[in-house]
Amino acid sequence: MFAAAVLFFAARSLASQWDKVGSRFSHIQFAWQWIGAATVLVLVTYALLIEGWRRVLGAWDSHLPFMQAARIWFLSNLGKYVPGNIWSLTAMGVMARKRGLSGLAAAGSSVIMQMVSLVTGTAIVMVSGAKLLGQPLLVGAAVLVLAIVLFSAPRFLPPLAVWVGTMIGKDIAPPSVPATSIWTAALANTLSWLFYGLAFQFFVRGLLGAAPGEISSYVAVYTAAYILGFISPIAPAGLGVREFTLAAFMTQLGLANEVDAALVAIAARLWLTILELIPSGLYIAAGARRKSLSH
Repeated sequence: MFAAAVLFFAARSLASQWDKVGSRFSHIQFAWQWIGAATVLVLVTYALLIEGWRRVLGAWDSHLPFMQAARIWFLSNLGKYVPGNIWSLTAMGVMARKRGLSGLAAAGSSVIMQMVSLVTGTAIVMVSGAKLLGQPLLVGAAVLVLAIVLFSAPRFLPPLAVWVGTMIGKDIAPPSVPATSIWTAALANTLSWLFYGLAFQFFVRGLLGAAPGEISSYVAVYTAAYILGFISPIAPAGLGVREFTLAAFMTQLGLANEVDAALVAIAARLWLTILELIPSGLYIAAGARRKSLSH
């Protein structure tokens, strides 16, 4: 029931965005090969993040097959479309308990993954942003910061997860998280930001016919917009915040004019929402079919 509810909120968000750009899309000549390549990259990124979560989940002595972990990850991730900041963790805990796992382990591992994502994403914005500014010393400093963050993550992330848990009303007891688990999660998240940036560049090319600028520009723009949307306390799934930031940064970096940047921002939201809705909808349909067959 909860999965159906968050699917409804996500679909409603998708419909409201389509009203804004539907007529404009009719005048665009899509380069589907680039959009297809971008879609494959995003799906690979999802697989990386799911595997990273599974590795951190193992620190709580909880283990899931990849496909079951993917089901929980996709369905709980849709909780971000519901107003409020705790629904994803709540859904993940509920579904984990139904699989015989600890809801605490699911929530704690998810919090750590989110913290790793924010830390690595911020470091990547520093690296790519410094490169865009033409400051090699800043690039070197940013790379050093990223390396320090990755090597020190096993020490500061568990207590940070506890602090985040208290902020969202979850009592998360930190396990003795193996360093290899967090480094695996950090590697998965670092690669995911790079893949997201490359996928975003491919998507822009498929939508507008060209994607001027270096890949570092697209990595910086996408990552910064995602992080700002994620930390927004009032916008579900960063709705509005991410699109505004994406369009503004694309314009400032000369990746698109104001009109095209706005179109890309909304179209990217539509595209990524669809990529989240389809697997989630398939999982819901498969679950309903299994229930009907069992009866």
